[in-house]
Amino acid sequence: KLKIWLAVSSRTSLSSLVTKLVKHWLLLVRSSNLNKTSLDIYAKAALGNQELLFLFLFVSLVLHDYFPTFALYVIPKNMTYLDTDKQTRADLSITEGIYDEYPLYSLFSKTETKNGKRLMLDWITSPLNDISVIRKRQEAIAWQELPELPLDEEELDFIEYYLEYRDQIRRPNILVSLTSAFDRLLRHDAQRYVIKRGVTLTIRLLNQLESLRTNLPENAPLLLKELAQSIQYTIYSSELKEVVELYKKEKSPSSYIIDKYDYLFRCIHLELIRGLLSHIYILDVCRTAHRIAISKGFCCRPEMTEAMDLSITGFVHPFTEGGRMNDWKMTNGNNICILTGSNMAGKSTTLKAITISVWLAHCGLPVPARSMTSPVFDGIYTSINLPDSLRDGRSHFMAEILRIKEVLQKAKSGKRCLIILDEMFRGTNAQDAFEASIAVNELLRKYPHCSFLISTHILEYAKHFEKDNTCCFYYMDSRIENDQFICPYQLLEGISEAQVGYWLVKKELEGLI
Repeated sequence: KLKIWLAVSSRTSLSSLVTKLVKHWLLLVRSSNLNKTSLDIYAKAALGNQELLFLFLFVSLVLHDYFPTFALYVIPKNMTYLDTDKQTRADLSITEGIYDEYPLYSLFSKTETKNGKRLMLDWITSPLNDISVIRKRQEAIAWQELPELPLDEEELDFIEYYLEYRDQIRRPNILVSLTSAFDRLLRHDAQRYVIKRGVTLTIRLLNQLESLRTNLPENAPLLLKELAQSIQYTIYSSELKEVVELYKKEKSPSSYIIDKYDYLFRCIHLELIRGLLSHIYILDVCRTAHRIAISKGFCCRPEMTEAMDLSITGFVHPFTEGGRMNDWKMTNGNNICILTGSNMAGKSTTLKAITISVWLAHCGLPVPARSMTSPVFDGIYTSINLPDSLRDGRSHFMAEILRIKEVLQKAKSGKRCLIILDEMFRGTNAQDAFEASIAVNELLRKYPHCSFLISTHILEYAKHFEKDNTCCFYYMDSRIENDQFICPYQLLEGISEAQVGYWLVKKELEGLI
């Protein structure tokens, strides 16, 4: 069907991109390498293009003849992702740390399986704005009775290796099986070990998953119930049902049975087996997140709401050793928070800690706080560590202006955004910075559907909006006592009056003056 459709499309005005997409899909089918990762790439591309979406659905129906449960993988699901960008990921060190910081991903990377690690990376780099999916993840992670994984890491890795193993795939034949079995008595066959152990482990996997499904309690989280339903449908709507039932009677399959099931697993129902494996990796991610939450005292179920109320109790940056917990909130129409404080008081770290908590909450993962209430945002954007560019002739000050323009265009689009601006206009003189900050703050008032967190050293800018009911004010406490710099890293309400910069300069340059 695909070949015929390609022949027809070559005589039409169909774009080369679309033709390339279908040809690539055909190659995937021929190589039996049509996996969920490949399909997800096309699904995300298709969702943003009506022509591609029509094609995507059409080819999905055609390929349904190849794989009976193809629709489970390719029909676009009602899941939407939070919008962000490269600068924000870099500022928050999501996958790569800057200035020797630990990446956020490393906090949750100790999964029990390699593919569980990959799935955790996908969760933490792709936050959601689908409140129902977020809540399902939270509920599953918080559950105290998460079942053990049905197989250990080495066994699961071997199954993955076996499924990718392309040698000796043939239709089962009892005479060939008997002849091959006799031949193996006379000489060693290393390839047979891969097939025999792969089939044996896959049979065990199916039975362990069936046991997990049947023993799942009634009060299990919705996510696990959905996995159980998928396991039941996958097994009992295919020949895999025969495998489960036979295993209950015969623990050591014959040479012919191994050949028969090998063809079933690696050819006929390859994608079904991979789909079942993906359920194990979801369970692995939930177990890992639950374990981290318990060991570090994180909140597993921050409250996600449609209202624009954002508050966090007992939050801390997850990588500060013995860091002080603080409370913070933006409610009652305050959508602009101005954070003041002296140098080294912890303003940037506090902004990152708040933003990381919001980010993790949208991933459905535990947050480093005692409790939290957050709106479901459409986007998160930060301006913290902006680079200048010698190649583009762009100074740090111009980079700040362009970044502010970029994020405000997101707010102007109507999206509900969390926007972080750390020390605006630090690349210019104090008077220019003061006037520019006031001008930007006036612009921010036009977007009550967004939340803005702004840190500044310019006290006059903060005081200019002190009576503005759209703004709230916090500061990081610091002071000089007995010629010592005291910095408790405590977040308090109000505007800081501390001025310690000159004192720090004198202290550090004392021997040179």
